[in-house]
Amino acid sequence: MAHPDDETFGSGSTLIKYAAEGASVFTSCATRGDVGEIADRSDATPETLSAVREQEYYDAGKVMGVKQSILYGFRDSGMAGSPDNDHPNAYIKVPMDEVVAKVVDTIRELKPQVVFTFDEGGGYGHPDHIHASEATKLAYFAAGDPSYEGSTLEPWKPSKLYYHGFPRSMMRKWFAAFAEADPDSDLAKLDPEEMGVPDETLTTELDISAHAETRRKAIEVHQTQYSPLDRMPSPELEADFLNTDFFIRVDPPLADGESGIVETDLFEGLGI
Repeated sequence: MAHPDDETFGSGSTLIKYAAEGASVFTSCATRGDVGEIADRSDATPETLSAVREQEYYDAGKVMGVKQSILYGFRDSGMAGSPDNDHPNAYIKVPMDEVVAKVVDTIRELKPQVVFTFDEGGGYGHPDHIHASEATKLAYFAAGDPSYEGSTLEPWKPSKLYYHGFPRSMMRKWFAAFAEADPDSDLAKLDPEEMGVPDETLTTELDISAHAETRRKAIEVHQTQYSPLDRMPSPELEADFLNTDFFIRVDPPLADGESGIVETDLFEGLGI
């Protein structure tokens, strides 16, 4: 993940699902969200935001059943096109090799069977999300490579790599509703064709409806941030968000002739 709240707002119910089923679930987050927005309900200030968001990250992980919430502590790069993109310590300015080495160490230490991250476009184009996605993919393959020189830990090759993604058809529906509810809002001005992922690229669909209430509780922990549930203009769209998670399986790739949704479990085929 890139910022505190990504673990909850993006794919929190998937984390909750597998923790509830007995899996050891870990998250790693690149930044403290130093330059993010501050919701009206929060007492945080620009000076305290990073510390408050860090604690929210840990607290939300406990609600979701996460075994360990890891924070790397890079500086938030801000939204695409913002002045913070140019800060010399911004996460996106950190050489990819340096980021990959940290993620490789995490994978080799924790020895996960399944790894997932943002889709290649970062969900909605956030530069930190894109940087985290690329670093995770590179680290996933490097972690099992004995010739990789960026880590002194013993190699470990996870079994599967996924991108979490929102179907573009769903994004079209959401943003049409946002535009109808508030034509002047920032959300209404975004192009859904640049958001999420094409439906045909999705390979894995999880029913996460049983974990909606726990997800709500975890979302509420992130008081500094505007809740995605507050922005949903109808119960139908809220249900879309809470009841199903979608993924693209990156490794192992689909077999020749396979397409569409082929799995309903990230651990499918692992024999556990």
